[in-house]
Order: sequence, then C-alpha cells, then structure tokens
Amino acid sequence: MSDAPLEHPDGLFPPIPANETERLRELESYHILDTLPEQFYEDIVRLAAYICQTPMALVNLIDRDRQWSKARLGFTDSEVDRKLAFCSYTINYPDDVFVVPDATCDERFAHNPFVCGDPYIRFYAGAPLVTPNGYALGTVCVVDVRPHRLTPEQIEMLRVLARQVVRQLELRRDVLALEQRLLTNEQEKLSLRAYLLSIEAQLAQAQQQALTDPLTGLLNRRGFEQRLQEEIDRSLRYNVPMALLMVDIDHFKAINDTFGHVAGDEILRMVAQLLRENVRRHDIVARYGGEEFAVILPATGFEGTPILGERIRRAVQQAAWPYVPVTISVGGACCDATMTNATDLLTAADHALYDAKRSGRNCCIVR
Repeated sequence: MSDAPLEHPDGLFPPIPANETERLRELESYHILDTLPEQFYEDIVRLAAYICQTPMALVNLIDRDRQWSKARLGFTDSEVDRKLAFCSYTINYPDDVFVVPDATCDERFAHNPFVCGDPYIRFYAGAPLVTPNGYALGTVCVVDVRPHRLTPEQIEMLRVLARQVVRQLELRRDVLALEQRLLTNEQEKLSLRAYLLSIEAQLAQAQQQALTDPLTGLLNRRGFEQRLQEEIDRSLRYNVPMALLMVDIDHFKAINDTFGHVAGDEILRMVAQLLRENVRRHDIVARYGGEEFAVILPATGFEGTPILGERIRRAVQQAAWPYVPVTISVGGACCDATMTNATDLLTAADHALYDAKRSGRNCCIVR
C-alpha cells in the first residue's frame, strides 16, 4: 500500500461516537499507542485467525485521526487513515460484533481503497474493545480476501478474545500506575509488591490461555510442542522412557462435508473428552491441529504404549455418537537415545500413524 493519504471516493465516512472526547481521553490513559510488539497481543491475533479461519487478524486501536495496530497478522500497515478503517464503524457498536460478510456488496465499503485495491478485503468481523467505563477503544478483528461467514461459536470467541485484550490493557495500566507510585513512595514497596505478584499471576493465567485450544479446552499445538520438548529432555536426562501417540479421526472431512462444521466441532469436543477420560492422570493430551490429537506418555515404554493406544481407540469406537459411528487411527513411537528433539519423535509417531491409516484405519500401530 502507498504511504500517501488515501481518500474515500464516495464521501461515506464512519460516524464519530457521541462520547468521542471522553473515549480518546480513556485511550490515552492506557499509554498503549505506538508501543513495541508484545507476545500476548501477537498470540491473540494468531488465535483469532486460527479460530475464524482467516488469513488476517489484528488488534486495532482507533486514535483521533488514525487506526493503529498493536498486533497484526497478514496485514502490512501498522496504521491507516481512520476514515478508511472498518474498525471505525465497529466502535459505534460497543455491544455487538460488527460483521461485513462481503465488502463489495456494502455501500459503506464497496469503494474503499482497501477493498478495491491491495489487500482486496472482502470479509471483516470486529469485536469492540470496551473498557469497564463503557468506551470502545478499538477491536480484535479478522479479515479475509473472500466472502466469509462466522459461526455463532466463532463470533463468541472473538468477544472472548476482545475481553482478554481489555483485561490485559487494564492490568498494564495498573502495573504502570504501581510502578510510578513505587518511584515516588518508598514506604509502599512491600505492600505493592504483593499486589504486583498477583497481577503477574493474572498475566501468567492470560498467557496460559494462549496455549489452550478454545474448542476442546486441550493444549493447542504451541502448548503441546513446549511440553513435548520438556518431556523429551526429562526422559534423556534421567534415562526414563517416554512415548508419543498421534491420533487422527477417520474420515473426518466426510463428516464435516455431510453434517456441517457444527457437527464436526461437536465430534472434536467428544473425542477430546474421551481422550481425557482414557489416559492416566500424568499423561498430556493436546489438539495438534484440525482433526489430529496428540498424547504425551511420560514414563512409558514400548510395552505400555500400545496398551494405552488401544484403550483410547476402543473407547472412541464404543462411544455413542450422535451422527455416524466415529473411529480413530493411532500411531505411536517411543523415545530412545537417538531422539534428541521433538521433531525426531514426532516424525516416528507420524510414520506409525500413516501405517495405521494405510492398514485400513481404526487401528493402533506403535513403532
């Protein structure tokens, strides 16, 4: 995109909120504009894009004359003219998610330079960032270059992510205020330290949520990869066995195509619950991606791994399913001295999973 100011061709501009003066004052109070990237917000946009299945996602703040992005995925510009920003409309609807299924069919956006030109936006959905005082500062939004519709669950998850961003902004403002007080009042250090520790715990909790798959409640792929390397390191350091199971729902695409994504999501949640119920307390279950799950088995060797794999395979096969019978293929691998990183163990387990599928599915193979 060009750095030159862009004009809105048809003169249609987003309305200014009635509380604009107070809203801008509230935005300034957070001292967030033009700050450096932070991992929390980067995780939020990655989660938003993953949940809504869009190539672009942003955390945007609407300043006096511009839209500024605290985090962005798939979008080049860190700021754009406020008059051209879709999010300038969203802040006028603080109680709802603002959705534009196809921008070319909406007179407010059909002639927008970002619709007519790069990146050729077609779909937009934004959840407003509403402060406890009721001011909409910006959005968590997702963008696509194709017309798009979100499920009610995806819309609700956008709201959840927006609330997490506001909570982070509140915590950040509290921390800044406390740090200022510590600089000016040495006598309050001990009492404020306890409060800072509680805030750090809340921040840690928010960061933990970034490692969780929102649909199933399991670890997501990022969280899984962290735990897998930790367990491999522990296995090699203390010379104790460990194993990995990779689980794939058989013919899941056909289920999605026949019964729809809502039914597919229900099956994913049920499989996740069955995995939880049929592993040991210290085993680690994760959603690896799509219809694929992973189970880390600490202190488990070649004898125990196929037993656990067969247990979860049988549990899924015998469960009462609402649409069609569901089965899984399971591939397992045990960590040995030749495997020093997660990639080695994942590759071995993936090969075993491939063998299980090639053998007719609904079976467990451990290499």
